[in-house]
Amino acid sequence: MPFNLLLFPLVGGYYILIRFRYLRYVQYRLESQRILLNSAFAGILLLGACFILRAIFIAIWPETVEYLSKLLPIHAPYFGTTSLSLFVAVAATEIANLFINRLKAIKRAIATSGNEFELLLSTSFFDAHLLQFTMDSGKFYIGWVKELPKPFTTSYIRITPAFSGYRKADDKELVFTTQYLTVYASYIEDGSVANTNELKTDLVLKADKINSISFFDMDMYNRFNPAQEETT
Repeated sequence: MPFNLLLFPLVGGYYILIRFRYLRYVQYRLESQRILLNSAFAGILLLGACFILRAIFIAIWPETVEYLSKLLPIHAPYFGTTSLSLFVAVAATEIANLFINRLKAIKRAIATSGNEFELLLSTSFFDAHLLQFTMDSGKFYIGWVKELPKPFTTSYIRITPAFSGYRKADDKELVFTTQYLTVYASYIEDGSVANTNELKTDLVLKADKINSISFFDMDMYNRFNPAQEETT
């Protein structure tokens, strides 16, 4: 087999890795060298599967296979089998994706290969837990993650804020300056909007400006800071 024909299964393997939903979100978290190695491995498996399909087709429809091979633009040995691998990779991947929920695939990828940062963000995105983002300027935002950032692609986090404010100099006490939930409720109560998505209040935070992220529970915060309970 000419080695240049191996380009077809290699590209097919790469296509599977970056398009198949149960694999693509894991690949985002890997180094480029690891992705190339995985593509080669997937290409080998893909080519093996195509050789099995070729043997089955020849055993069942030998005349049809011979006729189709004559229609190929290139008559090099195994050209049909290797080029078939790319077609199979594209077709099988896109068909399989029709039956896979995108968000479930992302959640699974984060659970299996995400770091602590991604795991924390995913709990807010999928389970609606409030997170507290403390910026290196001392400003803090409490809210829900609206969109999960792609690893190594974007350095920004979009949130729907619930509260914001700043930390005092001792870095322990929170001073609340804006309560978004009260504003959201007033708009919904007077019928101006049907849900908070219509208010366009999302904030975009730069990841490298975030000093810390933690879960936030108002009841627990008030228990630790009873003097502030009435003001929050």
